[in-house]
Amino acid sequence: MLKLPDVLESGDPARLFPVVADTSKEQRAASIFLSVISAVPAFANALLNQVGQRIGPRSSLNTFTEVVLKNRDQADKKDRPDGFIEVATGNRTWTALLEEKVGNNTLEKDQIERYVRLSRDNSLDAVITISNEFAAHPAHHPIQIAKTLTRKVSLYHFSWTAILTEAVLIHERSLVADPEQAFLIREFIRYFSHDSVGVNGFTSMPAEWSEAIERIRAGGRIRKGELDQQIVWGWHQELRDLTLIMSRTIGCNITTKLSKISLSDPEKRISDDIERLCNAGMLEASLQIPDAAADMKVVADLRSRSIRISMSLDAPKDRKTSKARLNWLLRQIKMAEPNGVSISAVWASRAANSVYSLAEIRDQPEKIDNEPVSSNIRAFEVTLTSDSARRFVGRKTFIEDLELLAQSFYERVGQHLSAWKPSPPKPMHSIKDIEKESAQTTPKPTVPQPGNAHSDLLEIPVFLRRASF
Repeated sequence: MLKLPDVLESGDPARLFPVVADTSKEQRAASIFLSVISAVPAFANALLNQVGQRIGPRSSLNTFTEVVLKNRDQADKKDRPDGFIEVATGNRTWTALLEEKVGNNTLEKDQIERYVRLSRDNSLDAVITISNEFAAHPAHHPIQIAKTLTRKVSLYHFSWTAILTEAVLIHERSLVADPEQAFLIREFIRYFSHDSVGVNGFTSMPAEWSEAIERIRAGGRIRKGELDQQIVWGWHQELRDLTLIMSRTIGCNITTKLSKISLSDPEKRISDDIERLCNAGMLEASLQIPDAAADMKVVADLRSRSIRISMSLDAPKDRKTSKARLNWLLRQIKMAEPNGVSISAVWASRAANSVYSLAEIRDQPEKIDNEPVSSNIRAFEVTLTSDSARRFVGRKTFIEDLELLAQSFYERVGQHLSAWKPSPPKPMHSIKDIEKESAQTTPKPTVPQPGNAHSDLLEIPVFLRRASF
Protein backbone atom coordinates (compact mmCIF):
# COMPACT_ATOMS: atom_id res chain seq x y z
CA MET A 1 0.00 0.00 0.00
CA LEU A 2 1.40 3.38 -1.04
CA LYS A 3 2.10 5.48 2.04
CA LEU A 4 0.41 8.87 2.23
CA PRO A 5 2.74 11.90 2.37
CA ASP A 6 2.89 13.49 5.83
CA VAL A 7 1.00 16.61 4.73
CA LEU A 8 -2.07 14.61 3.65
CA GLU A 9 -4.86 13.66 5.97
CA SER A 10 -6.46 11.48 3.31
CA GLY A 11 -6.22 10.66 -0.39
CA ASP A 12 -6.22 7.72 -2.80
CA PRO A 13 -3.39 6.59 -5.05
CA ALA A 14 -4.13 7.64 -8.62
CA ARG A 15 -5.73 4.74 -10.52
CA LEU A 16 -5.64 3.99 -14.21
CA PHE A 17 -9.18 2.62 -13.89
CA PRO A 18 -10.83 4.86 -11.26
CA VAL A 19 -14.07 3.76 -9.66
CA VAL A 20 -16.11 6.97 -9.80
CA ALA A 21 -19.62 7.99 -10.78
CA ASP A 22 -20.40 8.31 -14.49
CA THR A 23 -20.92 12.03 -14.01
CA SER A 24 -17.49 12.57 -12.43
CA LYS A 25 -15.58 13.36 -15.61
CA GLU A 26 -13.04 15.55 -13.87
CA GLN A 27 -12.18 12.96 -11.22
CA ARG A 28 -11.76 10.31 -13.88
CA ALA A 29 -9.57 12.53 -16.07
CA ALA A 30 -7.37 13.54 -13.13
CA SER A 31 -6.91 9.96 -11.94
CA ILE A 32 -6.00 8.61 -15.39
CA PHE A 33 -3.62 11.49 -16.07
CA LEU A 34 -1.84 11.17 -12.72
CA SER A 35 -1.55 7.38 -12.93
CA VAL A 36 -0.01 7.52 -16.41
CA ILE A 37 2.64 10.15 -15.55
CA SER A 38 3.59 8.10 -12.47
CA ALA A 39 4.04 5.00 -14.66
CA VAL A 40 5.78 6.60 -17.68
CA PRO A 41 8.85 8.65 -16.65
CA ALA A 42 9.37 10.05 -20.17
CA PHE A 43 5.85 11.52 -20.12
CA ALA A 44 6.29 12.95 -16.63
CA ASN A 45 9.64 14.42 -17.65
CA ALA A 46 8.19 16.10 -20.74
CA LEU A 47 5.62 17.90 -18.59
CA LEU A 48 7.36 18.53 -15.28
CA ASN A 49 10.55 19.71 -16.95
CA GLN A 50 8.52 22.73 -18.01
CA VAL A 51 8.01 23.64 -14.34
CA GLY A 52 11.64 23.00 -13.40
CA GLN A 53 11.40 19.39 -12.20
CA ARG A 54 13.48 16.68 -13.83
CA ILE A 55 12.52 13.05 -13.37
CA GLY A 56 15.84 11.20 -13.29
CA PRO A 57 16.73 7.53 -12.79
CA ARG A 58 16.91 8.06 -9.00
CA SER A 59 13.62 9.96 -8.81
CA SER A 60 10.34 8.54 -7.54
CA LEU A 61 7.01 10.07 -8.51
CA ASN A 62 3.87 9.36 -6.45
CA THR A 63 0.44 10.72 -7.28
CA PHE A 64 -2.83 10.84 -5.33
CA THR A 65 -6.39 11.96 -6.01
CA GLU A 66 -9.16 13.59 -3.95
CA VAL A 67 -6.74 14.73 -1.27
CA VAL A 68 -7.35 16.47 2.04
CA LEU A 69 -4.45 18.35 3.63
CA LYS A 70 -3.90 18.28 7.38
CA ASN A 71 -3.18 21.95 7.97
CA ARG A 72 -6.25 23.85 6.75
CA ASP A 73 -8.58 26.58 7.95
CA GLN A 74 -12.17 25.93 8.90
CA ALA A 75 -13.23 27.73 5.73
CA ASP A 76 -11.23 25.22 3.67
CA LYS A 77 -12.79 22.10 5.23
CA LYS A 78 -14.84 21.37 2.11
CA ASP A 79 -11.95 21.84 -0.32
CA ARG A 80 -10.69 18.62 -1.90
CA PRO A 81 -8.09 19.31 -4.60
CA ASP A 82 -8.26 16.89 -7.52
CA GLY A 83 -4.73 15.63 -7.09
CA PHE A 84 -1.35 15.69 -5.40
CA ILE A 85 2.08 15.13 -6.97
CA GLU A 86 5.21 14.21 -5.02
CA VAL A 87 8.63 13.99 -6.69
CA ALA A 88 11.47 12.68 -4.50
CA THR A 89 15.09 12.81 -5.69
CA GLY A 90 17.65 11.89 -3.06
CA ASN A 91 17.00 14.03 0.01
CA ARG A 92 14.93 16.57 -1.92
CA THR A 93 11.14 16.41 -2.28
CA TRP A 94 8.96 18.59 -4.50
CA THR A 95 5.20 18.66 -4.01
CA ALA A 96 2.26 20.19 -5.84
CA LEU A 97 -1.52 20.32 -5.67
CA LEU A 98 -3.49 19.66 -8.85
CA GLU A 99 -6.80 21.22 -9.87
CA GLU A 100 -8.36 20.51 -13.26
CA LYS A 101 -11.45 21.25 -15.33
CA VAL A 102 -12.81 19.56 -18.46
CA GLY A 103 -15.22 20.60 -21.18
CA ASN A 104 -16.48 24.16 -20.90
CA ASN A 105 -15.74 24.40 -17.17
CA THR A 106 -13.24 27.15 -16.44
CA LEU A 107 -10.90 27.85 -13.55
CA GLU A 108 -12.25 29.99 -10.71
CA LYS A 109 -10.11 32.71 -9.18
CA ASP A 110 -11.40 32.22 -5.62
CA GLN A 111 -10.73 28.50 -5.72
CA ILE A 112 -7.21 28.94 -7.11
CA GLU A 113 -6.39 31.50 -4.44
CA ARG A 114 -7.64 29.15 -1.71
CA TYR A 115 -5.48 26.33 -3.06
CA VAL A 116 -2.41 28.56 -3.22
CA ARG A 117 -2.95 29.62 0.40
CA LEU A 118 -3.55 25.99 1.36
CA SER A 119 -0.29 24.99 -0.32
CA ARG A 120 1.57 27.80 1.44
CA ASP A 121 0.22 26.76 4.84
CA ASN A 122 1.36 23.18 4.22
CA SER A 123 4.77 24.17 2.79
CA LEU A 124 4.00 22.77 -0.65
CA ASP A 125 5.99 24.01 -3.62
CA ALA A 126 3.38 24.58 -6.32
CA VAL A 127 -0.19 24.51 -7.56
CA ILE A 128 -0.80 23.12 -11.06
CA THR A 129 -4.04 23.69 -12.92
CA ILE A 130 -5.31 21.98 -16.08
CA SER A 131 -8.21 23.08 -18.25
CA ASN A 132 -9.11 23.86 -21.85
CA GLU A 133 -7.78 27.38 -21.35
CA PHE A 134 -4.43 28.11 -22.99
CA ALA A 135 -1.24 29.80 -21.80
CA ALA A 136 1.93 30.54 -23.77
CA HIS A 137 4.07 29.10 -20.98
CA PRO A 138 3.18 27.08 -17.86
CA ALA A 139 4.25 30.02 -15.70
CA HIS A 140 1.79 32.36 -17.53
CA HIS A 141 -1.37 31.49 -15.68
CA PRO A 142 -4.75 32.39 -17.22
CA ILE A 143 -6.02 33.50 -13.80
CA GLN A 144 -4.42 36.65 -12.40
CA ILE A 145 -4.05 36.44 -8.61
CA ALA A 146 -2.23 38.63 -6.10
CA LYS A 147 1.54 38.34 -6.48
CA THR A 148 1.92 38.15 -2.72
CA LEU A 149 0.30 34.71 -2.83
CA THR A 150 2.92 33.29 -5.17
CA ARG A 151 6.01 34.41 -3.30
CA LYS A 152 6.44 30.99 -1.72
CA VAL A 153 4.17 28.87 -3.92
CA SER A 154 4.58 28.69 -7.71
CA LEU A 155 1.45 28.65 -9.85
CA TYR A 156 1.49 26.76 -13.17
CA HIS A 157 -1.03 25.93 -15.88
CA PHE A 158 -1.31 23.35 -18.66
CA SER A 159 -4.04 23.03 -21.24
CA TRP A 160 -5.34 19.53 -21.88
CA THR A 161 -4.33 20.00 -25.50
CA ALA A 162 -0.73 20.73 -24.44
CA ILE A 163 -0.65 17.54 -22.37
CA LEU A 164 -2.17 15.51 -25.18
CA THR A 165 0.35 16.97 -27.65
CA GLU A 166 3.28 15.89 -25.46
CA ALA A 167 1.86 12.36 -25.41
CA VAL A 168 1.49 12.37 -29.21
CA LEU A 169 5.10 13.55 -29.70
CA ILE A 170 6.41 10.88 -27.33
CA HIS A 171 4.49 8.24 -29.26
CA GLU A 172 5.49 9.46 -32.75
CA ARG A 173 9.15 9.82 -31.82
CA SER A 174 9.16 6.35 -30.19
CA LEU A 175 10.71 7.80 -27.03
CA VAL A 176 9.37 5.00 -24.82
CA ALA A 177 11.13 1.68 -25.32
CA ASP A 178 9.26 -0.27 -22.66
CA PRO A 179 6.28 -1.96 -24.41
CA GLU A 180 3.96 -1.58 -21.40
CA GLN A 181 4.71 2.13 -21.05
CA ALA A 182 4.26 2.59 -24.81
CA PHE A 183 0.89 0.88 -24.52
CA LEU A 184 -0.15 3.29 -21.74
CA ILE A 185 0.81 6.30 -23.90
CA ARG A 186 -1.24 4.98 -26.81
CA GLU A 187 -4.25 4.37 -24.59
CA PHE A 188 -3.85 7.82 -22.99
CA ILE A 189 -3.94 9.43 -26.46
CA ARG A 190 -6.94 7.36 -27.48
CA TYR A 191 -8.89 8.22 -24.33
CA PHE A 192 -8.21 11.96 -24.22
CA SER A 193 -8.80 12.32 -27.97
CA HIS A 194 -12.40 11.15 -27.63
CA ASP A 195 -15.07 13.85 -27.78
CA SER A 196 -16.82 12.55 -24.66
CA VAL A 197 -13.83 13.36 -22.43
CA GLY A 198 -14.15 17.13 -22.97
CA VAL A 199 -10.72 18.08 -24.28
CA ASN A 200 -11.16 21.03 -26.67
CA GLY A 201 -8.92 23.28 -28.72
CA PHE A 202 -9.36 27.04 -29.01
CA THR A 203 -12.10 27.44 -31.61
CA SER A 204 -13.49 30.98 -31.34
CA MET A 205 -12.19 34.49 -30.79
CA PRO A 206 -13.95 36.50 -28.04
CA ALA A 207 -17.20 38.37 -28.72
CA GLU A 208 -15.28 41.67 -28.97
CA TRP A 209 -13.50 40.46 -32.14
CA SER A 210 -16.21 41.22 -34.71
CA GLU A 211 -17.08 44.54 -33.07
CA ALA A 212 -13.46 45.71 -33.18
CA ILE A 213 -13.13 44.88 -36.88
CA GLU A 214 -16.35 46.68 -37.77
CA ARG A 215 -15.20 49.75 -35.84
CA ILE A 216 -11.92 49.86 -37.79
CA ARG A 217 -13.79 49.25 -41.05
CA ALA A 218 -15.97 52.28 -40.33
CA GLY A 219 -12.90 54.47 -39.94
CA GLY A 220 -12.62 54.34 -36.16
CA ARG A 221 -9.94 52.81 -33.96
CA ILE A 222 -9.68 50.62 -30.91
CA ARG A 223 -9.02 52.63 -27.78
CA LYS A 224 -7.21 51.19 -24.79
CA GLY A 225 -9.45 49.77 -22.13
CA GLU A 226 -12.36 48.99 -24.45
CA LEU A 227 -12.12 45.81 -26.52
CA ASP A 228 -8.37 45.36 -26.54
CA GLN A 229 -7.61 43.11 -23.55
CA GLN A 230 -10.10 40.36 -24.41
CA ILE A 231 -8.97 40.33 -28.06
CA VAL A 232 -5.30 40.08 -27.10
CA TRP A 233 -6.05 37.37 -24.56
CA GLY A 234 -7.94 35.42 -27.22
CA TRP A 235 -5.05 35.94 -29.65
CA HIS A 236 -2.55 34.54 -27.14
CA GLN A 237 -4.72 31.48 -26.53
CA GLU A 238 -5.06 30.86 -30.26
CA LEU A 239 -1.29 31.20 -30.77
CA ARG A 240 -0.69 28.56 -28.13
CA ASP A 241 -3.23 26.23 -29.72
CA LEU A 242 -1.68 26.89 -33.13
CA THR A 243 1.80 25.91 -31.90
CA LEU A 244 0.36 22.69 -30.46
CA ILE A 245 -1.44 21.87 -33.72
CA MET A 246 1.74 22.46 -35.73
CA SER A 247 3.80 20.51 -33.20
CA ARG A 248 1.61 17.48 -33.85
CA THR A 249 1.64 18.09 -37.62
CA ILE A 250 5.43 18.50 -37.94
CA GLY A 251 6.44 16.18 -35.10
CA CYS A 252 8.51 18.53 -32.93
CA ASN A 253 7.92 21.13 -30.24
CA ILE A 254 7.04 24.51 -31.72
CA THR A 255 6.79 27.57 -29.50
CA THR A 256 5.84 31.22 -29.68
CA LYS A 257 8.97 33.38 -29.62
CA LEU A 258 9.01 35.57 -26.53
CA SER A 259 11.54 38.10 -25.33
CA LYS A 260 13.17 37.54 -21.95
CA ILE A 261 11.04 40.33 -20.50
CA SER A 262 7.80 38.88 -21.88
CA LEU A 263 8.73 35.40 -20.70
CA SER A 264 9.29 36.55 -17.14
CA ASP A 265 6.44 39.08 -17.14
CA PRO A 266 3.33 38.00 -19.09
CA GLU A 267 1.66 41.34 -18.35
CA LYS A 268 4.40 43.07 -20.37
CA ARG A 269 3.58 40.87 -23.36
CA ILE A 270 -0.12 41.70 -23.06
CA SER A 271 0.54 45.45 -22.82
CA ASP A 272 2.88 45.38 -25.86
CA ASP A 273 0.29 43.56 -27.97
CA ILE A 274 -2.47 45.92 -26.83
CA GLU A 275 -0.27 48.85 -27.90
CA ARG A 276 0.25 47.31 -31.34
CA LEU A 277 -3.45 46.50 -31.73
CA CYS A 278 -4.60 50.01 -30.80
CA ASN A 279 -1.95 51.89 -32.79
CA ALA A 280 -1.47 49.70 -35.87
CA GLY A 281 -4.62 47.57 -35.90
CA MET A 282 -2.48 44.43 -36.00
CA LEU A 283 -1.81 41.28 -34.00
CA GLU A 284 1.46 39.54 -34.70
CA ALA A 285 3.80 36.88 -33.38
CA SER A 286 6.73 34.69 -34.42
CA LEU A 287 6.77 30.92 -34.13
CA GLN A 288 10.03 29.08 -33.51
CA ILE A 289 10.40 25.83 -35.45
CA PRO A 290 13.49 23.72 -34.66
CA ASP A 291 16.09 23.77 -37.47
CA ALA A 292 13.88 25.88 -39.77
CA ALA A 293 15.56 28.52 -41.94
CA ALA A 294 13.86 31.32 -39.99
CA ASP A 295 11.10 32.04 -37.50
CA MET A 296 7.61 31.91 -38.99
CA LYS A 297 5.91 35.29 -38.64
CA VAL A 298 2.12 35.39 -38.18
CA VAL A 299 0.20 38.65 -38.72
CA ALA A 300 -3.53 39.30 -38.40
CA ASP A 301 -4.20 42.72 -39.96
CA LEU A 302 -7.57 44.07 -38.79
CA ARG A 303 -7.38 47.04 -41.16
CA SER A 304 -7.00 45.01 -44.36
CA ARG A 305 -8.81 42.02 -42.84
CA SER A 306 -6.10 39.65 -43.95
CA ILE A 307 -3.81 36.99 -42.47
CA ARG A 308 -0.15 36.83 -43.50
CA ILE A 309 2.31 34.02 -42.78
CA SER A 310 5.94 34.63 -43.77
CA MET A 311 9.62 33.79 -43.37
CA SER A 312 12.54 36.15 -43.99
CA LEU A 313 15.96 35.04 -45.30
CA ASP A 314 19.19 36.92 -45.85
CA ALA A 315 20.14 37.02 -49.54
CA PRO A 316 23.31 35.09 -50.51
CA LYS A 317 26.27 37.48 -50.49
CA ASP A 318 28.33 35.35 -52.89
CA ARG A 319 25.92 36.10 -55.77
CA LYS A 320 26.77 39.38 -57.42
CA THR A 321 23.56 40.26 -59.27
CA SER A 322 20.01 40.66 -58.01
CA LYS A 323 18.78 38.06 -60.49
CA ALA A 324 21.32 35.51 -59.25
CA ARG A 325 20.26 36.12 -55.67
CA LEU A 326 16.61 35.74 -56.63
CA ASN A 327 17.28 32.50 -58.51
CA TRP A 328 18.95 31.12 -55.38
CA LEU A 329 15.62 31.56 -53.58
CA LEU A 330 13.41 30.39 -56.43
CA ARG A 331 15.32 27.11 -56.73
CA GLN A 332 14.40 26.30 -53.14
CA ILE A 333 10.65 26.67 -53.73
CA LYS A 334 10.50 25.57 -57.36
CA MET A 335 7.79 23.00 -56.58
CA ALA A 336 5.68 25.26 -54.35
CA GLU A 337 2.09 25.95 -55.35
CA PRO A 338 2.20 29.71 -56.19
CA ASN A 339 -1.40 30.62 -55.35
CA GLY A 340 -1.38 33.34 -52.66
CA VAL A 341 2.45 33.35 -52.33
CA SER A 342 4.44 36.54 -52.83
CA ILE A 343 8.15 37.41 -52.63
CA SER A 344 9.37 40.70 -51.24
CA ALA A 345 12.89 41.85 -52.13
CA VAL A 346 14.47 43.93 -49.36
CA TRP A 347 17.11 46.27 -50.78
CA ALA A 348 20.35 47.20 -49.04
CA SER A 349 19.51 50.87 -49.54
CA ARG A 350 16.48 52.56 -48.06
CA ALA A 351 14.47 51.95 -51.21
CA ALA A 352 11.00 50.49 -50.71
CA ASN A 353 10.72 46.72 -50.93
CA SER A 354 9.83 45.25 -54.33
CA VAL A 355 6.94 42.79 -54.09
CA TYR A 356 6.06 40.17 -56.71
CA SER A 357 3.68 37.25 -56.85
CA LEU A 358 5.55 33.95 -56.96
CA ALA A 359 3.91 33.02 -60.28
CA GLU A 360 4.98 36.34 -61.85
CA ILE A 361 8.61 36.37 -60.73
CA ARG A 362 9.03 32.66 -61.39
CA ASP A 363 8.14 33.23 -65.07
CA GLN A 364 10.10 36.47 -65.44
CA PRO A 365 13.00 36.61 -62.94
CA GLU A 366 14.74 39.23 -65.09
CA LYS A 367 12.21 41.79 -63.78
CA ILE A 368 14.30 42.11 -60.65
CA ASP A 369 17.17 43.66 -62.69
CA ASN A 370 14.84 46.31 -64.12
CA GLU A 371 14.11 47.81 -60.71
CA PRO A 372 15.33 51.45 -60.47
CA VAL A 373 17.43 50.66 -57.41
CA SER A 374 21.19 51.14 -57.26
CA SER A 375 21.84 48.63 -54.43
CA ASN A 376 21.71 44.85 -54.14
CA ILE A 377 19.06 42.73 -52.49
CA ARG A 378 19.79 42.35 -48.79
CA ALA A 379 17.03 39.87 -47.85
CA PHE A 380 13.88 38.14 -49.06
CA GLU A 381 10.51 37.72 -47.37
CA VAL A 382 8.27 34.91 -48.62
CA THR A 383 4.61 35.40 -47.66
CA LEU A 384 1.37 33.46 -47.94
CA THR A 385 -1.72 35.67 -47.63
CA SER A 386 -5.36 34.93 -46.98
CA ASP A 387 -7.54 37.95 -47.73
CA SER A 388 -11.08 36.65 -47.32
CA ALA A 389 -12.53 39.66 -45.49
CA ARG A 390 -15.80 37.90 -44.80
CA ARG A 391 -14.17 34.92 -43.09
CA PHE A 392 -11.70 37.18 -41.26
CA VAL A 393 -14.57 38.89 -39.43
CA GLY A 394 -16.07 35.61 -38.23
CA ARG A 395 -14.91 34.57 -34.75
CA LYS A 396 -14.68 30.89 -35.73
CA THR A 397 -13.78 31.22 -39.41
CA PHE A 398 -10.83 33.47 -38.52
CA ILE A 399 -9.41 30.67 -36.35
CA GLU A 400 -10.03 28.08 -39.05
CA ASP A 401 -8.30 30.15 -41.73
CA LEU A 402 -5.34 31.01 -39.51
CA GLU A 403 -4.66 27.40 -38.57
CA LEU A 404 -5.05 26.18 -42.15
CA LEU A 405 -2.88 28.97 -43.60
CA ALA A 406 -0.03 28.41 -41.13
CA GLN A 407 0.13 24.68 -41.83
CA SER A 408 -0.18 25.26 -45.58
CA PHE A 409 2.66 27.80 -45.59
CA TYR A 410 5.04 25.47 -43.80
CA GLU A 411 4.16 22.51 -46.01
CA ARG A 412 4.33 24.46 -49.28
CA VAL A 413 7.18 26.85 -48.52
CA GLY A 414 8.71 26.81 -45.04
CA GLN A 415 10.05 23.27 -44.99
CA HIS A 416 11.93 23.85 -48.27
CA LEU A 417 13.75 27.06 -47.27
CA SER A 418 17.39 26.99 -46.20
CA ALA A 419 19.36 29.90 -44.81
CA TRP A 420 22.37 31.05 -46.79
CA LYS A 421 25.78 30.25 -45.32
CA PRO A 422 29.09 31.56 -46.66
CA SER A 423 31.41 28.98 -48.21
CA PRO A 424 34.50 27.96 -46.24
CA PRO A 425 37.59 30.02 -47.10
CA LYS A 426 39.94 28.52 -49.71
CA PRO A 427 43.75 28.36 -49.24
CA MET A 428 45.58 31.29 -50.80
CA HIS A 429 48.54 29.01 -51.56
CA SER A 430 48.02 25.38 -52.54
CA ILE A 431 50.12 22.57 -51.12
CA LYS A 432 51.50 21.84 -54.62
CA ASP A 433 52.69 25.43 -55.01
CA ILE A 434 54.34 25.37 -51.60
CA GLU A 435 56.08 22.06 -52.30
CA LYS A 436 57.24 23.30 -55.71
CA GLU A 437 58.63 26.49 -54.20
CA SER A 438 60.35 24.56 -51.43
CA ALA A 439 62.11 22.36 -53.99
CA GLN A 440 63.76 25.36 -55.66
CA THR A 441 67.28 26.48 -54.72
CA THR A 442 67.22 28.70 -51.68
CA PRO A 443 68.45 32.18 -52.71
CA LYS A 444 71.43 33.72 -51.01
CA PRO A 445 70.43 35.96 -48.15
CA THR A 446 70.57 39.67 -48.87
CA VAL A 447 73.12 41.59 -46.80
CA PRO A 448 71.46 44.75 -45.48
CA GLN A 449 73.24 48.02 -46.23
CA PRO A 450 73.81 50.62 -43.56
CA GLY A 451 71.34 53.43 -43.12
CA ASN A 452 68.15 53.42 -45.21
CA ALA A 453 69.66 51.65 -48.23
CA HIS A 454 68.36 48.16 -47.20
CA SER A 455 64.83 48.64 -48.60
CA ASP A 456 64.47 45.21 -50.22
CA LEU A 457 61.77 43.08 -48.56
CA LEU A 458 62.65 39.65 -47.32
CA GLU A 459 60.83 36.65 -48.81
CA ILE A 460 58.12 35.28 -46.51
CA PRO A 461 59.36 31.96 -45.17
CA VAL A 462 57.44 28.93 -46.41
CA PHE A 463 56.46 27.83 -42.90
CA LEU A 464 54.59 31.13 -42.36
CA ARG A 465 52.48 30.73 -45.49
CA ARG A 466 50.45 27.78 -44.29
CA ALA A 467 49.14 26.27 -41.13
CA SER A 468 50.73 23.23 -39.57
CA PHE A 469 49.30 19.95 -40.81
